[in-house]
Amino acid sequence: MAALPDPSALGYNIARDPNLVKNRIFVGNLPTCTCEELESICHPYGKVLGSLVKKNFGFVQFENEEVANKCASALNKSTFKSNALTARNASIKAKAVNAKKLNSNAMHNPGVVPMSIQGGIVMSAADAATVVPINDCEIIVLNRLNTKYAEYIEDRLRKVGMRVDVLYPNEDVMLGHVLSNISARGCLYAVLVTPQHAALNSITIHILNGVQAEHRNMPREEAITLIATDFRLKKQRDAVTASQLHAKQGNRHPESMQQLIEMLASNRQLTGLQYECIIKYLEKQREQQLKLELGEFNELAMLQTPDPEIELQKKILDIMNKPAVTEFSCELMYPTFEAAKADKRLMEMLHDARVLKALASLYNSDLVDTVWQYL
Repeated sequence: MAALPDPSALGYNIARDPNLVKNRIFVGNLPTCTCEELESICHPYGKVLGSLVKKNFGFVQFENEEVANKCASALNKSTFKSNALTARNASIKAKAVNAKKLNSNAMHNPGVVPMSIQGGIVMSAADAATVVPINDCEIIVLNRLNTKYAEYIEDRLRKVGMRVDVLYPNEDVMLGHVLSNISARGCLYAVLVTPQHAALNSITIHILNGVQAEHRNMPREEAITLIATDFRLKKQRDAVTASQLHAKQGNRHPESMQQLIEMLASNRQLTGLQYECIIKYLEKQREQQLKLELGEFNELAMLQTPDPEIELQKKILDIMNKPAVTEFSCELMYPTFEAAKADKRLMEMLHDARVLKALASLYNSDLVDTVWQYL
């Protein structure tokens, strides 16, 4: 039996300890950051015992497996410094995507991978099947002594069909940061529970979808009714919108893409990957529409027509890149000043006051004195 690592040994890092791997998460596609920055996005989910950052991945150690799994589920596919992170329990090895799990959309759209939305992130249906669904509501508990009160609210909201979880952020993490993180994952509501709320049977609600709003210190029953009613109405609106879209456009946009387009229309923040998915989808839709409106030949002709703006830029660059003119390419009538003085007719004209006045008006009055100096 191998000897257990000694925590007091030189160079020991708890995030490397193989005996604690189940309490650790792996974070992939990590941007350049410090251990402190990586830990800062994990603090809302539990106490961080240590971390390790490599070139494009890292590990974060927690107190137990439950907290580690909760943090991994929350961070997976979330955005950090413009990167879409991948997160999982460090004891679980990465699994290859099983192409056989692609949904039936592939039969109707050959070559197109079915897409799904998880927390505002676009992914394949096979990937989505392995990701824990985003909660509809997070209950933020600032004091663990109020856990039973929070669990009561959790149970009430679950009974109306909502996905709910209880969150215990660290004391040193600002509430605004926690709310921002929850909202970025696509959560619809956040409920704040403090000792004061538990004493007064009240809660504070943060509505994170649509028109965001905050309702402070609402009586508990009224608050639960507000959340349940708003959630039910949102589901109804979503169902009506999907039905109308299907009837009007023949389900022109896949459901996942329709959600992305709606996020863009409502001015919600998107990741670079989401923008790329929208652009590629719209480019394909444009090509198909041009085929219907103009026919194959006209479509190709239009696509091959040079863009006027690009052509103008090319001309400007061509002019700028030409060598500067440093000498005249034509012969001068008078190669030297002496040759000009030898022309009597020219000299007579330069003695004419009217000619000098015309020259002065074209150039500068000092030219008159210069001419007379050489005559």
